[in-house]
Order: sequence, then structure tokens, then C-alpha cells
Amino acid sequence: MSQQPFDQGIPLLTEVLLGPEVPEVVAPVAAPPAVEEAPALPPTVAQPDWDAIEQRLTQRILHQVQGKIDHLLEERIAHVLQTALQNALIGMRGALREDLQQSLEQIVAHAVSHELGHLHPPAQA
Repeated sequence: MSQQPFDQGIPLLTEVLLGPEVPEVVAPVAAPPAVEEAPALPPTVAQPDWDAIEQRLTQRILHQVQGKIDHLLEERIAHVLQTALQNALIGMRGALREDLQQSLEQIVAHAVSHELGHLHPPAQA
């Protein structure tokens, strides 16, 4: 086997890692910059109107919450009314049944008495 001659254009690993020698330049140390106050905003840039933003946000949230409350109230009222009506109907049904039974008993007793009166006329003296 023949060895290839060394190519001088290819850098060695130590040259890549260390890098070429750069002459050290000593730069004068600059003084730290003076601390300046933040510049005031130009008069054309307006500050946001926080009160107006708060009022709009409050109104929007109240509107959303009110819609939810209205829906919940409607559901709750419907449930309470349904329960109350069922209880009232149960109570009324019992009372109506008793009244109807008494009325039917009176009507039947009267009808039987009337029919018996036709079948057995009262004795005349």
C-alpha cells in the first residue's frame, strides 16, 4: 500500500479546537453608561382609560352571569311548581274522591229510597 502525501490544506484537529492564533488586542475599557430616566411618553400616546375598561368588563360579566342566573331560576321555578302542583293534585284528588263518594252514596240512597217507595207504597190509613 502506498501512503498518500499529507495535504497541508486540511487542518489538524488541534488547529480546529484551538483555532488560529489571533493577536490579542487590548481595547480601552469604556466607562459604564450613565443611568438615564425612562423617557416620558409622547403626548400622542394616550394612556388606556382603565375606568372605562373596568366598566365595560363589569357590564359584560354581569350580562353573562345574569343570563345564566335567569336560566337557573327558570329551571328551579319549573321544578318547584311541578312539585307543588303534584302535591296539590294528590291532596285535591283525595278530597274530591271523598266528596264524590259522599255524593254518590247520597244519590244512590235517595234513588233506592225512591224506587222502594214505588214498589211499596206507604200504607194509607
